[in-house]
Amino acid sequence: MKQRIRWIIFILFILIIKSSPSIASEENRFNLTNNEIVFLFDSSSSMDIQDKNKEAVDAVRQAIYSVPVDYQIGFVAYHTGIQLIIPFGEGLEQWDRQLETIAYSGYTNAGEGLYQAMKLFSEKEDINRSIIMLTDGEIDMPNSQEKENARALYQEMIQKAKEKGIKIYIIAVGSQWSDTEVHIFDGAEQTDGAIYWEGQSGSLSEIIKRILYDRINFPKNTVEVAEYAEIEYSDKTESSIKHGFVDLELSMPKAEQVRIVLLSDNEFSQVEAEYQAKSGRIVTGQHFAAVDLIEPEEEHIAVYFQVSDLSKVEAYFIAEYTAKVETQVVYRKVEVNAQEQQGKKVEEPYFQNFADISFYLTDKDGVCLWDSGNYEGREVLFTINGVLETGVISDGKVLYSMQIDGVEKADITVDTSTFPEQLKMIQASPVFFSLPEDPVIEPEPDYWMLQLIIFLLILCLVGIVIAFFRMKNKKNTVIFMEQGEKAGLKELAQKKDKKDYTYTGKLNLYVVKTQSEQDIPPQTYRLFGKQSKEITLYQILNTCSISLGDIGAEGISFYPGSNHSLIVIDQSEGCTILRGMEIVKKGVGYPIYYNGKLTVTFEDGVTEMEIHYKNLKPSEQEEDYK
Repeated sequence: MKQRIRWIIFILFILIIKSSPSIASEENRFNLTNNEIVFLFDSSSSMDIQDKNKEAVDAVRQAIYSVPVDYQIGFVAYHTGIQLIIPFGEGLEQWDRQLETIAYSGYTNAGEGLYQAMKLFSEKEDINRSIIMLTDGEIDMPNSQEKENARALYQEMIQKAKEKGIKIYIIAVGSQWSDTEVHIFDGAEQTDGAIYWEGQSGSLSEIIKRILYDRINFPKNTVEVAEYAEIEYSDKTESSIKHGFVDLELSMPKAEQVRIVLLSDNEFSQVEAEYQAKSGRIVTGQHFAAVDLIEPEEEHIAVYFQVSDLSKVEAYFIAEYTAKVETQVVYRKVEVNAQEQQGKKVEEPYFQNFADISFYLTDKDGVCLWDSGNYEGREVLFTINGVLETGVISDGKVLYSMQIDGVEKADITVDTSTFPEQLKMIQASPVFFSLPEDPVIEPEPDYWMLQLIIFLLILCLVGIVIAFFRMKNKKNTVIFMEQGEKAGLKELAQKKDKKDYTYTGKLNLYVVKTQSEQDIPPQTYRLFGKQSKEITLYQILNTCSISLGDIGAEGISFYPGSNHSLIVIDQSEGCTILRGMEIVKKGVGYPIYYNGKLTVTFEDGVTEMEIHYKNLKPSEQEEDYK
């Protein structure tokens, strides 16, 4: 019965958070490979008075369970000498075992402690380094000479830390500080660190949280905390105990490690977790609880707990992945047509080369991490050849197109520091371009003599026809020929492509100039969903309430073509149409593709407009169906 009630409450909670914004925030940018931290711990005998319950040790445990798995953390405990050193790379279970051995005794040799802490740092460049020092008092040694030596060494290490950009944060443990200007605080003041007083700055648990999240900017991805009631066992539970739980839904599958951390001023009890993973464990302290999972098999994780004050509970999570950037490239050529002037070509046509580069993230098994619907439409920052760009994830990939004439390669670096997950990135190798060869353009044969003969024959034929029809009603004959010619052109255009193509996309209309200089706002004409038959520009203008008069628009026709193209045919007497920089010849169908443009100059020689052929967004297509 208890388990059934818990599952009912869990399902209701899932339904609530599904209808609200994502609980995972992106409050900090953080690179786990560029940070090192060392805890410097005062284990002198005076600490036994100020920290009887070893809350300082518990605060350190809270910190190590709040950071990413691969974060470099070290530990030095000092009294008269060095009591304990934990170097970088130790596992959390070994940390727990060694922290349990700390015993308060001896004097306060902070100089030797800081010296050993400085030795733990690596020599790598571009690393953010910090020292968090917990102490209850000033440097003290058995005799004055040893005390002076410890102070001198402490000051020397402070100067060295300052030179290396290492910040020192000092937590003053206890309430027996009579002098706030003691020598030991120089470590924070001279390294641009900070000093925190237990009580005045909050509890040790709160201070550790502020240093990690506000100063060092650890990942702070919050999870909502909710309350549930133990209905069946309410008579056996003290009224002061609250029952809470959190639910986490990961944005991406295949996480290598996930950790959920609960923080509170009060102690947690009855901490349980529901999950499917390769392995997992629950760790509790005086003011924290952590659920640590290795390779979770499902994206949903639930944690249940009891605490005296649920309102002060905070929950955070860290999800870690190894991600590799994979790239794909598709080449395409764009023909730049030669211009024509007075019937002669100014220059030969040439081609521009483009590369459509798509990239995506895969896990160690090669599975795309962005296939999840949680990342569809999400913006991604990346640099390509040193230039910062922004892309959008679509169908699990980000697409970027660039002209590659004169460009040898593309270096792509993906920035995932704003993602709630912690990604150990393996960036892509450079993409080296291989330009396809330009198609061979055969020179046009010179048929001028043949054309001259044909022209003379046509003139003779026309003369004969004119002479013949002068004997008949000239007006009726001319009307008959015009109607026959137009009907023939339409039939030719309709039979040009026997496939039953349909209209797609839309036309954006911009009237650039009119004879009366009237200002006509831009209009949009949707082609999507229209019947597959001829549409004249005159019909389109009337539909958009654009009145330009009788200037030849009825002689310009449109038909649907293959590959979402639009076929334009100019059968007008005096209009001029440019497809890009190419003149559209009379009676010949020209295809236009998405993002293509037509420039029309009408028969009055003044009125001019631009027609842009665009694709419809999915949302616009849905509006047509509605």
